[in-house]
Amino acid sequence: MAYKFYLKILSTAILLLQATFAYTQTDTSFLRHSASSLEKWTTSNPQEKVYLHLDKTQYDLYDTLWYKAYTVAGEHHQLSAISGVLYVELISPKDSVITRQILYLTAGIGWGDIPLPVNIKAGDFYIRAYTNWMRNAGPEYFYRQKIHIGNQATALVNKQPANLNPDVQFFPEGGYLVNGLRSRIAVKAVNVNGLGQDIKGTIEDNEGNVVVDFATQHLGLGVFAFAPQIGKTYNARIITGDAKFMVNLPKANDRGFTLSVNNSNPDSVFLRMAADSTTFNTKKLTGFYIIGQCNGKIYYSATGKLNEHSFSAVVDKRRFPGGITQFTLFSDSGEPLNERTVFIENNRLLKLRTSSILNNYTPRQKVNISFDAVNDAEKPVVGSFLVSVINESLAPVDESADNTIEDYLLLTADLNGYVEQPNYYFTNPDEKTKANLDILMLTQGYQRFEWKQILKDSIPLPQYQPESLLTLSGTVKNLSGKAVPNGKVTFIATKNSLIADTVTDANGKFTFTGIDLPDSVTIVINAKDAKNRNDVIPAIVPTTYPPVIKNGWPVSIADTVKNATPVSTAINNYQEQKALQLKNRHQLKEVVIKSHKTYKRPELDLENSDNLNGPGHANQVIMGDTLKGCPVLSTCLARVATTISFKHGAPVNNRNLDYMLLIVDGAVRSGDDLNDFDANLIQSIEVLQSKAYTAIYGDPITRVGALVITTKRGSNYAKAYKHIPGTLQFTFHGFYKAHEFYSPKYDAPKINAQASDLRSTIYWDPNIITDKDGKASFEFFNADTKGTYRVVIEGIDDDGNLGRVVYRYKVE
Repeated sequence: MAYKFYLKILSTAILLLQATFAYTQTDTSFLRHSASSLEKWTTSNPQEKVYLHLDKTQYDLYDTLWYKAYTVAGEHHQLSAISGVLYVELISPKDSVITRQILYLTAGIGWGDIPLPVNIKAGDFYIRAYTNWMRNAGPEYFYRQKIHIGNQATALVNKQPANLNPDVQFFPEGGYLVNGLRSRIAVKAVNVNGLGQDIKGTIEDNEGNVVVDFATQHLGLGVFAFAPQIGKTYNARIITGDAKFMVNLPKANDRGFTLSVNNSNPDSVFLRMAADSTTFNTKKLTGFYIIGQCNGKIYYSATGKLNEHSFSAVVDKRRFPGGITQFTLFSDSGEPLNERTVFIENNRLLKLRTSSILNNYTPRQKVNISFDAVNDAEKPVVGSFLVSVINESLAPVDESADNTIEDYLLLTADLNGYVEQPNYYFTNPDEKTKANLDILMLTQGYQRFEWKQILKDSIPLPQYQPESLLTLSGTVKNLSGKAVPNGKVTFIATKNSLIADTVTDANGKFTFTGIDLPDSVTIVINAKDAKNRNDVIPAIVPTTYPPVIKNGWPVSIADTVKNATPVSTAINNYQEQKALQLKNRHQLKEVVIKSHKTYKRPELDLENSDNLNGPGHANQVIMGDTLKGCPVLSTCLARVATTISFKHGAPVNNRNLDYMLLIVDGAVRSGDDLNDFDANLIQSIEVLQSKAYTAIYGDPITRVGALVITTKRGSNYAKAYKHIPGTLQFTFHGFYKAHEFYSPKYDAPKINAQASDLRSTIYWDPNIITDKDGKASFEFFNADTKGTYRVVIEGIDDDGNLGRVVYRYKVE
């Protein structure tokens, strides 16, 4: 047996040598043209990918989502220098954008947080992230991650509704079947919920003869092999549960080639090309080419002649980087005939080794963790890492379905459509998981470009350009509506000490580039014509964002999780933690400013109010006009508010001395965020204190109260300021300023031991950099909640090597 195996390997090696010899002796102009065309395309269209690490995927109402973004490019996934601006969006179950943040990237890295809006209903949402440059590839290549918000944890339950058959598709290896040639065929079965469903069945010819039996082996994926025959057609008789139905197989070609790949060997990829007898006899000694590329770079090429019915080659995996490699078979005229994608394991993964971790801790106990990062050569590396610690008993994690920096950047980022349980292929990989991953490659292959367009040099120029900073465009017209050429335009951000000038073009258009401003900044545009007259009308061209495509993801069936947090508890957790954070943040002597001014209800103009009681139904309504020009919002509110006071800028309910919440355009915010808002942009503030107005929100708002802040939007901007000819004022959506994750220090003497710490996210640090020895450390305190705590350390080094480690311990 061993002798036969040796002869097989030897004969394959001889064929490989024959191919190499042919490569050196024949005209290689096609291979040179292919390499130069692909290099030209990758140079002008470098692939950029974005990955977000989220602190978790199960969130309570009133919770905050924490994330870190990695933007990479190139075949080795090195941190990208292409883009400096990232867009992060929270998408609703109805595929509409709820929140959009603009993130500034430093060397491809950034981080932020999304306070979840208070007025959303529990359900399945998702996070989308992209750069402007990525829009050239299309929304299907944006980062997307499904999350669940609410007290029902989403379980993707594989339940097929009665009387509905799953969708079954068949994928011949290499692209198509050829009569007389044995081929592998992958099968994919998906139920109406979008999840893989296991099936079994038989392949029958048009005379009813059973050719082969088959069955799926993982998440509705399976594979079988057979040789179709001339003059016959084939269908699949499928059995799933009590249902039986028929599906036609793809029709086989009478003539052509097949391309098959054996990727089971850990060191090599085995390629085999075969031709039917007619093609072989008519095209004998005709040349062909095989090219293997990864992320737009060719790592393998060979040419040969049809001096046999088949051709085989052995390719060393070490020549490829980790990730998806695409092999393409070309005819002697350069026409692409067959394609096959394979996944090459990445041997360049970082090793992250932790120390100082115990198996068991107590609530509020201090945890010290050290780790070191080395590459595959055991050399220490300097890299950017994050640490996320959650109570897995409160926020359950499906390890197989988890999106990680490895499975996303190496696998799913290059695949079209939904990949079910991507981390299954990376968690404890063995022969079975590798075989299932190869079936995934057969059914959901690489689609970044088409060789025909590359070789014809017909790739369209990129429509969207990389952004290093932000841009603002607009127009200037005269009072008759005609464009004002050569007009003078001034951009003013007073609070940020930024002034810039430009001139309109022949069509009255202007553009300011290189804008580096935080979010929600008041901007003034002053415009004049070429003769310095201000009887002109400036206008801003609205920013266009990519459409939200229907996600096409599985329909979730919500199962109640035993430890899911009820709504009232979630609100209470939020308020108590914010109060604890606020009390321990301020070290200055407390100064209480009290107001005794009598409140008189104004005539209300409360368009867009998010008050759940209805606009104006509050203990007091403070209109934005009374705050215009106010430099510090809390100071001005203290003069007009009747039943609240302020401690270091945070509102306090005078009835019970509790810190109040803010509800800003429907999103819950901490009271100490009050002075972050520009008073000029506030339309109204509604004070909710009595139970008649707070009961609808539940506890603790019923107990502590809230300020419902509605900002000016739409036509209200025109009402906000007195009109000045040639002047436009508006809110500029700049870079989001991330909040600092609050981690209590329970060894501090002034910590309030009475407040409950019921957080599910225990610790978050997105900015851990290993030193020259590859070492780093961090510390935090456990919360009051008991259960299994999950520690994730994840990151990347300068060479694009990826690393991740997960550790769990008990808090009892």
